Amino acid sequence: MTEPTVTAMIVTYNRLPLLKEAIQKVLAQDTSALKHLIVVNSASTDGTHEYLDQLTDPRLIVTHMSENLGGAGGFNWGMREFMMLTQDDYVWVMDDDSMPTEDALSKLLALFAAQPKAGWAASKVIWTDGDWSKMNVPAPLAGNAATLLQDQARWLPIKQATFVSTIFSRAVIAQIGLPQKEYFIWGDDIEFTQRATQVSAGFFVRDSIVVHASQANPKPGDIVGEVDITRLPRYYYEYRNRILTSRRRHSLIKLGKTLAHTGLDFIKTLLLPSVQFRGQKFKIFVVGTYQGLKFRPAIEYVPQVCESA
Repeated sequence: MTEPTVTAMIVTYNRLPLLKEAIQKVLAQDTSALKHLIVVNSASTDGTHEYLDQLTDPRLIVTHMSENLGGAGGFNWGMREFMMLTQDDYVWVMDDDSMPTEDALSKLLALFAAQPKAGWAASKVIWTDGDWSKMNVPAPLAGNAATLLQDQARWLPIKQATFVSTIFSRAVIAQIGLPQKEYFIWGDDIEFTQRATQVSAGFFVRDSIVVHASQANPKPGDIVGEVDITRLPRYYYEYRNRILTSRRRHSLIKLGKTLAHTGLDFIKTLLLPSVQFRGQKFKIFVVGTYQGLKFRPAIEYVPQVCESA
């Protein structure tokens, strides 16, 4: 059997120390299937440009963006390059703080060898203390997060995951298009993997381990408990983006549940005495929800694929 070929992809912005480590760990994978590593530099200002330009590994494809288009814009561009500049079978995507163990990729590829109908898969993401990374727990196709945490099956069908060590076949991307760059940050990965689930089976691969070297290990989207004022602008994108995801991927019932969840967050922010930055959070609820109801970016499809390796 011909060995599958893989392009890895890292999107980075102003985290050079982490990026250096991530690149090293990706290039050191224990399989020869890794043929390319696309690094999308989202207009970093911390020396990332200069560092990347002096690397000589022939597998590297480096793009320096002229402006920061957020993680969503970076993943959109990187997948476009995967389709147009390579002929590889799979693209393996991650942030610059994703630290794969040396056999993370080979474990993902074992899934595809055993499950021919699989079109995408996600690794088990742990935090630096060895516990689960709370913001990167995939959603199982049946059951809930507890099902995935408690089930010990090596491979478990899932319906969504984050872009921290997630792998997609070329055929899936050709069929469903690119991540929505307009999301900017937060939710682009959930929307994209839900889109992928509509055309192919996705799996959680328990023995493919990746460390998420983030500064903290918070639950996803906890605006009520957020105490870092510099992170508040991100929540605008969460509330805006998930409305579009609910409309496009689900139904009016799901949209209603999404709006109800926003309403519950509003009530908690209003009533809980420990909440900080109450006024800023109220504005995010209102503006994010209003903009989400009007938000209608089109899905982009890659116009052509690479003709030569």
